[in-house]
Amino acid sequence: MRRTRHLLAILMAAAFLIPSCSGKLSKQTGLTDSDLFSRGQQKLAKKSYSSAIEHFQVLLERFPTSPLAPKTQLALADARMENGDNVEAEVAFDDFLRLYPASDNVPYALFRKGELLFRQGSKPGRDQTKTLEAIRTYKLLLEKNPSGPYAETAAKRLGDLRNRLAEHEARVVSHYLSRRKYDSAEARGRRAVADYSDTATLSSLMSLLAEALEREGKKEEAAELRKSLREKFPGRGDKKR
Repeated sequence: MRRTRHLLAILMAAAFLIPSCSGKLSKQTGLTDSDLFSRGQQKLAKKSYSSAIEHFQVLLERFPTSPLAPKTQLALADARMENGDNVEAEVAFDDFLRLYPASDNVPYALFRKGELLFRQGSKPGRDQTKTLEAIRTYKLLLEKNPSGPYAETAAKRLGDLRNRLAEHEARVVSHYLSRRKYDSAEARGRRAVADYSDTATLSSLMSLLAEALEREGKKEEAAELRKSLREKFPGRGDKKR
């Protein structure tokens, strides 16, 4: 009997808790745009990203013309990014940039979008679409805000990304050489040397191009290139792949 009364007490207590726990935010009335934004920011600070996303989405749905809408759209993108929702985060950043091109937060949005793309970039030898998108985003940031708080990091990221592309090109040229497609190796190598002359991979690209030229019988041009390679990078000119 005592056990039965104990079970009934637990069930009654649970019944009182269910409405407050299961009620969805979208069904709660009386919340202002300020309430939703403030609560969303609190959830974001506590790393409760899913809840933060819900608050920001409800705000944008209920109050699309709110003065808080621009900040909310950007906060939504941030929450999506932190939650690992890469596709949704990129869309949210793009929506902010499209809807609020005159906002003072555009440089921040571009920087965050660049960081999102940067971390998704593939290793050399794989598809470099995200790498190219990240480069475009950082370049746009530097065009709009060349001396802003994100400029230094953006410039460093651009250098890293360009070197990643240069390493990718070196892999492609090496692949052509291994398949004895020397004309393709030469063409790709020439373009890469011209395009990535400011990267740390330049010496490798020059060496690969020299090898392609030698394999094609262009001995004199290959020798000139190796001479230039020795002058720029002492000790590299006589090394072959």
